[in-house]
Amino acid sequence: MEQHVFEALQGTLSADDTVRQNSEQALKRLELDTGFPLAAANIALADEAGLAERQAAIVQIRGYVSRHWSIGSAKYEPGPIPDQQAKAQVREKVFLLLTSANRKLRMVAAAVVANMAVYDWPDEWPQLFSQLVELLHGSHDQVQAALSVFGEWVNSDMSEQQLDQIGVLIPELRRIFGSSDYSSDTHVLAVRVFTDCIDIIAIMSDTRREFVDAHVPPILREWIDHILHAIRQPLASSNNGPAILLKTECVKALVKIVIGIPRYIGPHSPAILEALWSQLQELQEPYLHAFVYQDSAHSESATNMLVYCEDDGDANTIDNYLCGMFEWISRAAESKPVRKFFVEKSKDSGALNPTLFFKQLAASLICYAQITTDMLEDWADDMDLFVADEDEDGYRFNVRVSVQELIQSLDDVYTRPLALALGWAAQ
Repeated sequence: MEQHVFEALQGTLSADDTVRQNSEQALKRLELDTGFPLAAANIALADEAGLAERQAAIVQIRGYVSRHWSIGSAKYEPGPIPDQQAKAQVREKVFLLLTSANRKLRMVAAAVVANMAVYDWPDEWPQLFSQLVELLHGSHDQVQAALSVFGEWVNSDMSEQQLDQIGVLIPELRRIFGSSDYSSDTHVLAVRVFTDCIDIIAIMSDTRREFVDAHVPPILREWIDHILHAIRQPLASSNNGPAILLKTECVKALVKIVIGIPRYIGPHSPAILEALWSQLQELQEPYLHAFVYQDSAHSESATNMLVYCEDDGDANTIDNYLCGMFEWISRAAESKPVRKFFVEKSKDSGALNPTLFFKQLAASLICYAQITTDMLEDWADDMDLFVADEDEDGYRFNVRVSVQELIQSLDDVYTRPLALALGWAAQ
């Protein structure tokens, strides 16, 4: 079986269309043998096999798990399902690939382990969680692989019984996030998994209130300190991709917290607002020079600061980070701990007036809401796009739209003070 699978995998890598298509059909037939996944796993682990064949093998296992591992899969295709002994052997071998020196093998193996976990944990693979936590204490590559598994596996489908495991995982994530021994991309993965954990805690907060009341406050105390430290770090003049990605993930976590478990974030809200406001002030001028002002003398330096290339070569910008900050302010603005930053009572009439902060925020929002040069170019080429973008149901979400949504939220809560703040800002 193993030799047949290896030859078919080799054929799928051929430049000859006929050979490749025949080999793909052969693999489909071989998949109907319950020995197929073990044979493919052996090939993926074999150092003597070519790297291309090993990668093809683990990719094939990923598809196999979706199609033939469990009848409960949304992509299940009729055919024999491996018995528990065969599954255990495959799981063991695929898990070993999480420690591979090759990144592509590790990452695909992480996706396969996460997919298997959906069907097999905890009943058939009870040791998986502890194995992954142990891997979080391994090499940098192993930590990233384990975080990648958790990143695909930890989701709202987890049941109430798994909340205790989340309580074990979160301190490990904070240890990684708070350690300078790990790279920025590893910190991003740790924050991303933490954000998924917040989703689960939010879902369980009513049924496991005692657990949540006991564990969430100390968790937030530790995490928010580290999150705000990351957010406050100034950007360099260039090569800010890792820093912007980390800041963006941190703000996403704060948004999840204020939406999912708002009653626990109150004590931290003033410090969060202060950090976000400082960032908005710091980024305002570079943003305008990079995206709004035409022919600015500082355009190139500002663009180098706020635009970065991802691993796939695509250019990305600061937009998601800014939108995340605007959303947090929108969600938190009406809460009691933050309300004092927005409005104050007039000593004479008792009416609510905007604070100096609210006025300055309104002025900043006007700046961020300006039309960018990219928008002008797009609209000049396509007037229908202009109509779509300016429609209230416009489909392109961007900083301008995010600012508009924040202003609408503030208007719902502080109608008169907002009008006064905008009037002050417009002078």
